[in-house]
Amino acid sequence: MVKVYNPIYDTVFKYLMEDDKAAKVLLGSILNKKIKVLTLKNNDYTIVTADGMKIVRLDFCATIVDVKTKQEEVVTIELQKAFDEEEVVRFRKYLGLQYSNEANTIKIAKKRRKKDEEYVVMKPMHIYAIYILGHTLGTGLEYSVLKGKYVFYNLDGKVVEVPRHHEFANGLTHDLSIVQIPHLADKPKKHIEKLLSIFDQRQVIDKDEPKYVQIDETRDHSEDYQTLVTRLLSATSDDDMRGKIAFEEEMERRFKRERYERAELKEALDDAKSVITEQHNLIVEKDKALSASIKLLSSLGIAPDKIAGQLDIPLDEVNKALE
Repeated sequence: MVKVYNPIYDTVFKYLMEDDKAAKVLLGSILNKKIKVLTLKNNDYTIVTADGMKIVRLDFCATIVDVKTKQEEVVTIELQKAFDEEEVVRFRKYLGLQYSNEANTIKIAKKRRKKDEEYVVMKPMHIYAIYILGHTLGTGLEYSVLKGKYVFYNLDGKVVEVPRHHEFANGLTHDLSIVQIPHLADKPKKHIEKLLSIFDQRQVIDKDEPKYVQIDETRDHSEDYQTLVTRLLSATSDDDMRGKIAFEEEMERRFKRERYERAELKEALDDAKSVITEQHNLIVEKDKALSASIKLLSSLGIAPDKIAGQLDIPLDEVNKALE
């Protein structure tokens, strides 16, 4: 067993994914693709939304090789890590940015049929979206990894096999991989499960101070697993990491405190709105009752000034009710 920094910490996770070899191992295993070339495109790793929600987002450009067909393809990989159950809208937003970003296209030179001249067209890269979640998706979905991709049907409801690299279908769909950390296997058997076991929070040494985990470096003797373990050991021995993790923990406490205060403020505002609405309804009902009383007294032949005197209200209010 070795003691290393917990890779669910943003600082450690980014350190892990900034290493070319470790990133190729982890992403390639999740996608079941061999990654030949991998380039990290963004620097805005940690995103804090207006309501204090925190998401780690990493975008890659990759040349992948299909394990079965050996065909190469340049694609976009969007990797996001989050621990809040309300982040779906944010995931959708950032995925939408990937579809609209021209950086996720490839320029292809083509020749016109009748004229011997070239022109350039933009071909969209296929998008692979990977989400590492610190929560579960609910009943019936208790799996460590879930995958989804496009499926086409004809009018009879039968599945139509569309070529995997079909330009139209490829450009308008994306592959989805979801990792649920709480459902990681206790005794992993598959290669990908063994790699993902580095995120297993049952390995936390001290629940009150979860920055350290104890992982079994002999769980998998494969080069892939050892690559991830070596990178985590490197992070743990890095003198700068301690300060970065301490800063992250302080920021996390602030985020939680601010979200708690924001939730309390929202609750107070909701209560105030409820009281105001209730008072407004009482005033409306009181006005209706007063108007009904004025009309009843008037129907009995009582003059407006007499009604105002009996009800102790201004004469203008009586006349307004009788209009």
